Parts: sequence; C-alpha cells; structure tokens
Amino acid sequence: METKATTKFPLQKNLLALLKSLIHLHSVYVINMNVCKNKQVTNLTPKSKQAHKEAIYTLLIVADKALHKNLDDFMEEVYNKMEQRCKFYIIYVTLSNLIERIDIGDNFLTRTLKETPCMYKQDNRLSRYSQYGLMYHVSIYIEIKTIWKHRMERAKYLFSAIDVIHEDEEPLSKLAVLHNAMEQICLGLLYVFWEFKPHYYALSYLLHLCSTFTSLPNNIFPKTTFGLQRQYYMLCNASEIMRFKGTNGTNDFGLKDVDKVLKRCKQFLKEAHQLGETQLKHLKEVHCEAHAEFN
Repeated sequence: METKATTKFPLQKNLLALLKSLIHLHSVYVINMNVCKNKQVTNLTPKSKQAHKEAIYTLLIVADKALHKNLDDFMEEVYNKMEQRCKFYIIYVTLSNLIERIDIGDNFLTRTLKETPCMYKQDNRLSRYSQYGLMYHVSIYIEIKTIWKHRMERAKYLFSAIDVIHEDEEPLSKLAVLHNAMEQICLGLLYVFWEFKPHYYALSYLLHLCSTFTSLPNNIFPKTTFGLQRQYYMLCNASEIMRFKGTNGTNDFGLKDVDKVLKRCKQFLKEAHQLGETQLKHLKEVHCEAHAEFN
C-alpha cells in the first residue's frame, strides 16, 4: 500500500512522478530546501509577464534497489527533465542498507528520519526508526575527533606543498592540489557535523552539503559576479581542466587566477578549522557527559 506524506513542497508532484519513473522509490526526506520565485517582464511587443517557482533540494532518497548510474548523471538527468526548475542534491541509500546501518548505530540516518520532513513514503516500514534515540558514547567522540584531525592534517599538508616556491610554477597543478585540499576539509566538516561519510566526492556537491549547516561555503565562494563564478568553476573542475587543457595560454587559467582561488581556500581552511574545533567541544560535552551519566 502506498502512503503519501502530508507535507507539501514546491514542484513536489512533478518531482515525485519523475523519480518514480527512474528508480524504485521507497521514500524521500527533505534535508534542506531553498525556493525562489522568478518573474520575467517583457516590455517590447509582444509584451508578456511570466512567473515560476524554482527549488533547490537536498534530499535523502531511499530506494528498493541500488542506483545503476553515476550519481552526478542522475542528478543532472532529473534537473534537465524538470526543465531546470528543480535542482537537487541527493544522498542515495537502499532500504535494506539503511535499516542495517541504523540497527548497528548510524546517527546521521537516525537523525534524518527523526528530524526532517518526509516528502513521500511508499509504506510505514521506516516509521519505527523515527523513535530511535541517537548513539552517545566517548568512543564515538574519539572516532569523530580522530577523523577530523586526519582530514585537517592532510589538507594542511597539501596547502604547504602549494606554498613551496618553484622557479617555474605550473598553475593547473596548483589548482589540482587545491581541489584535493578542499575536498579533505569538506569531508572533515561533514563528519564532525553529521557523522556522514559520502560515497560521491564532487567538490561542488560536498560544498553544497556543508552549506546546509554553515554559511562558510557561500561566504568564501560567493557567485555574485562572473569573476567569482569563474574562480568557483576553476576550483570545482580542477581535474577536468587538468585533463583537457594542454597549455596555459593567456586565455586559459594562469597563476594570477589560481592565486586568487588560493587566497579564498586559505581563508576557508582557517575558518573551517575554527568551526570544526568549536563543534568538537560541543560533541565532547554531549558524548562524554552522556557516557558519565549512564555509568
């Protein structure tokens, strides 16, 4: 029996119909949502007025079967078939895997089922998991702290490698190292705040997930001008640029461009470190005090 959630979301009907046509959908949970109304007025004959909603979703999608395509291709397919009116970032998990992970203790999935609204559910098989409590223990805190420390150490090492002075610096190589450093920072933040280990690592995707719990990505990498958009593009697509750009001509990405990106990434590292350390202090209180009270 198919059960529909009561919460209504923009473009929900079309989005769910499309998802059902592409995958064996079980349920959809809305982690984050950003909706805006776009208006277009044409004053030249023939005059017209148009208005439509656009939505950006971050979703946990639970399906009966594994996804048999690249996650990026799947997200792009949905975006195009929704006529570019609904962009979404998904965390994809099969129903059997979700149940197994929650049963052995997965705070991210348990928290998602408990705290986020359900856009759609096929049945009530997951209802009991919304009543589960989160796992608190000093060993969990130690694991989070260890992973955070290792991620940040790797990021700092990569930044230090960029700072080594060479007579003939290669800008695209610096850009690729920066990309990897930023990936490590994002993975560290996601585990400190969500206890989540993604299986998809596109930097734009990781930065978006981080932006759901901190304004840091949007503050450091605004996309309000063409130049800022270009810097963001360079950083997130460093691997592709390395593969397909055979030269560093004046029309491509030079050292001045990369240095601008480097400056922003260093600021991101500094502020992310402060953010993560503050969250660790909070986690220490939660996990260690809960363990002390239990004993």
